[in-house]
Amino acid sequence: MRDDLVTILTPATEFEANVLAIVLRDHDIEAYVFAVPIVGIGVPLSGGTIGVPLQVPKHDLEHAKRVLIENKQHSIDIDWDELELSGSDAPYIPGRMNPVAKFIVYVIMASIIVLLIATVLNLIFV
Repeated sequence: MRDDLVTILTPATEFEANVLAIVLRDHDIEAYVFAVPIVGIGVPLSGGTIGVPLQVPKHDLEHAKRVLIENKQHSIDIDWDELELSGSDAPYIPGRMNPVAKFIVYVIMASIIVLLIATVLNLIFV
């Protein structure tokens, strides 16, 4: 039976999360990266939090923290000051997108669709 997954880090980019997952996997720790779909302006449409959750099985959390701390001194590509190891054993629960931001994204998407339809209709009937 698998343990529940817990979020150990939430790096800013999917690349950073995958690099850290590779470090953990090299030390025989299962690591999972959960990227969220985003619009080009960085607004997550899935209601997730900012960043890309990196998760490990709950029973490996302390070992994973030690591995990442030990590898911190050897890393030149990751800005470790921006990353903070999670102190919580709670599983990752995505936050909610700000309702105003979500409304704005939907209005922009609807406007683009209306403009595309108007353009196509204009080309057909002109």
